Amino acid sequence: SCKLAPPTSLEPYTMAVITEHGNHKMDAPQHHNRRQLSAALNVPEFFAHKNIFITGGTGFLGTVLIEALLDTHPDIGTIYVLVRGKRNFDPNERISRLLQKPIFKKYHEKTLAKVVPVVGELSEPNFNFSPELLQELIERVNVIYHSAATIRFNSHLRAAIQTNLTGTMRTIELAKQLKQLSAYIYCSTAFCNSNNRGLITEDVYKSQFDPYEMMKMAESDEAWVGFTEQKCREYLKDHPNTYTFTKNLSENLLMAEMSGQPAAIVRPSIVYGTLEHPMKGWVGNANSGHLGFLAGFVKGIFRTMCGSANAVIDIIPCDYVINSSLVMGWYVGTRQLERPEIIHCTSGEVNPLTLSEFCTIINDSVERHPPNSFVWKPATKLRNGWRYNLFFYLFHLLPAMIFIIPEKLFGIGMPQHTAYEYMRVFQNGTKAFNYFLDKDFRYSLTNALRISGLMHESDRKRYNFDASQCDWSEFIDRCLIGIRRFYFKESAVTTQWHRNYWKVFNVLHYAGFLAIFAILYFVLTPLLGLQLGLTLALLIWGFLVWL
Repeated sequence: SCKLAPPTSLEPYTMAVITEHGNHKMDAPQHHNRRQLSAALNVPEFFAHKNIFITGGTGFLGTVLIEALLDTHPDIGTIYVLVRGKRNFDPNERISRLLQKPIFKKYHEKTLAKVVPVVGELSEPNFNFSPELLQELIERVNVIYHSAATIRFNSHLRAAIQTNLTGTMRTIELAKQLKQLSAYIYCSTAFCNSNNRGLITEDVYKSQFDPYEMMKMAESDEAWVGFTEQKCREYLKDHPNTYTFTKNLSENLLMAEMSGQPAAIVRPSIVYGTLEHPMKGWVGNANSGHLGFLAGFVKGIFRTMCGSANAVIDIIPCDYVINSSLVMGWYVGTRQLERPEIIHCTSGEVNPLTLSEFCTIINDSVERHPPNSFVWKPATKLRNGWRYNLFFYLFHLLPAMIFIIPEKLFGIGMPQHTAYEYMRVFQNGTKAFNYFLDKDFRYSLTNALRISGLMHESDRKRYNFDASQCDWSEFIDRCLIGIRRFYFKESAVTTQWHRNYWKVFNVLHYAGFLAIFAILYFVLTPLLGLQLGLTLALLIWGFLVWL
């Protein structure tokens, strides 16, 4: 059996507990790291002449991380970015396209040349690197940033284990082979302990299954024959999905493997666009996570949210996550540690934003900064239960099916997919995300604030990750303008034309209510008579307006 004895309480443990396994489960050549503690007083000094290895570098967070690393110090070394090998695929071309994004415009070609793609498979031993490449990394790399993961909440358990857990093991194996490891930073998630309630502390919570056994299970084809949804639930237990389950396993693995090493775990909450760096409102392709909801919202396609009005939606600017990751690199690289450090990068404890406030802010923001075009007047409202479901089918799914015709004829709406396809994605995403918006999750920031207090004054300003002073209204403004500018390729400037366009659709919005009443009136009164027909029309109309 791969089940461990259940924990006696929900209290986290702070030291590695899976010691009986050692490293024999995943054999890899081991080097004794000749580690010299850095004497760097600040973040830029620490990264001078450092060579970096990054997984997940082509994703939203990873792209901003690469830019931030280039920005730390002119003398930063090579940044090796792991990219997957594909047939008819040029990794250099992929990195070249990545470096053409607006956030890299300020850098000279000589600086951008420091970003080097390395082709490999995350879950394979030594990433399937050639012996020559592996030796180069062993000799040169000083810092590892591991942010690659499958972030799909509904990923098959085997795929989630292979990517999130075995992939983490491969980066640990590489870290232990490096001649001069200065820092290993793992990008986890604040939701990895969402099977617990109350205040989640900055400790690793013991997993109910052994990560080594789970990796072994993922390698066996026989273990997955007849593996049903019910069987999956038996493994997940109180975890809402395979993502949080495997992230918790990965943290347990890290604690067991990296004791005494310069390692840290950063746990962000819901990552939005950037607040300040490298530019205001950078949102990448805006089609992942909750940014995807905002992209549909500004076009008037996504018009409702589900959850408790008083529930806290714990959002965090992307640059705060990157800043905390850079600071943790400096922190663990300049101190002798007994165990990996863990910090939350969250906002709920110091600057809580409720779902009700969030809806009000985004509604006000889109009115101030409307896009060039939208399907209908953007507005969202909290609904729950049958009210949410009925609204979704009547005012999301049904119009999306009708809207397919003008979409095809005139090329309007969202890029890449039809509104109907987005609605299905929205529906699935809502089901997965509702779990986190309907629970009382709280995340301690004790360790994060302690480390923030140790930073050099100049670092505290440039690499701030304390969300207590975030103006959420201003932040959402920047994100919505960023979605307009970077995702929809529209103007970043809100003009009088935008305001007039909004006024026209505002009139049409209320005219739509009158049109619904007129349709009901002219359908029902001939059938039921004036008095009964009018009464019924008013009742149905009032219900639809309330809905």
